[in-house]
Amino acid sequence: GSSYFHTVVSNETKSFFESIFKQIATMPEVARANVYDTSGTVIWSDEDRLIGHNFMPNPELIVALSGTLAVSSGESGKPAKGEHVLDKEVPYFEEIYIPILARNSNAVVGVFEVYKVPLLLFQSIQKGTQLVWASAILGGLFLYVSLFWIARRASHVIAQQQVQLLESETMAVVGEMASAVAHGIRNPLASIRSSAEVSLEEDDLEMLHLSMKDIIAEVDRLAGWIRELLSYVRVSNGALSAISLNEVVRTTIDPFKQPMKKKNIKMVLDLEEPTPIIEADEVPFRQMLVSLIANALEAMPKGGELSVTNHLIKKKGQAEVRIKDTGVGISEGQMKKIFKPYFTTKQNGIGVGLALAKRIMERHRGTIHLMSQEGQGTTVYLQIPASK
Repeated sequence: GSSYFHTVVSNETKSFFESIFKQIATMPEVARANVYDTSGTVIWSDEDRLIGHNFMPNPELIVALSGTLAVSSGESGKPAKGEHVLDKEVPYFEEIYIPILARNSNAVVGVFEVYKVPLLLFQSIQKGTQLVWASAILGGLFLYVSLFWIARRASHVIAQQQVQLLESETMAVVGEMASAVAHGIRNPLASIRSSAEVSLEEDDLEMLHLSMKDIIAEVDRLAGWIRELLSYVRVSNGALSAISLNEVVRTTIDPFKQPMKKKNIKMVLDLEEPTPIIEADEVPFRQMLVSLIANALEAMPKGGELSVTNHLIKKKGQAEVRIKDTGVGISEGQMKKIFKPYFTTKQNGIGVGLALAKRIMERHRGTIHLMSQEGQGTTVYLQIPASK
């Protein structure tokens, strides 16, 4: 190969080609220049150590020897060919195979190979990458600051709205309570005043005695309302303990047996045995049962039947108590408001009984719901966790 280059071409032609090759080899971004003969042997290179070497098979070189320009690329750290070992590490290079044709016959007499390292391209890509990262970081930082400010502002606005809402709800509750109390005490106070006026003008001791009894009864009614209000505001915070559900129900119903006889109300008591054991604070739980049974009796002014049953729901791990009456029932419109504080369907009620029952059941991790039909009676369902 080398002897061919020295013997076939004249010294003048040799010098001419070498000057061109050297000039190309010293151009910017050119890392290496080689000249191959038709057998694929290096007959000239700007690196003397490669002269005389043959790196076949070389697909691109074979294409160029057929008369077609060939281009390939690679990385110096990952050589795909033996000739790819460069003196300096570069991230990326291109190798261009240029066929050398004879002047007269256009036959391929050799191939000129140039290794080109696009440094400017690499620098542009690097700068572009840095610019993209910088833009992404600045954009992300701006977005974070913006979202943080929006979230902080929203939190502040929500906090203010919650305070305003709480104040509005408090005022609404106070208004409802004031209205309920005013409505509830108006009649007793009028009765007390009338009885007092009668007693001042009455000389008959018996009539005076009746007036005093009326005053005492109305005062007792007011005292009962006050106790009911205080019970709603201050639900007991005592510890829960295991109690017998049957025993609580029986001892709660006993005081009502005599009033039920007077009102011609039949009592049906069906308690499951063995008795379900529940976790409850006995005082408020018993108070709730008293209120619910009293409601049932008041709903049957002309007599009827009161049924109290219980059973254990093993799948739910809960005990259920049902209190059913055959009274006047509750209308569909009233059913939507029955658990609302200070709403009542009773003429002499203050409207905290069912609201208090709901609070007590929630505190015991239980539930209360009613089913009623006007003129057909009402059933109250109490479900409370059973003791494990």
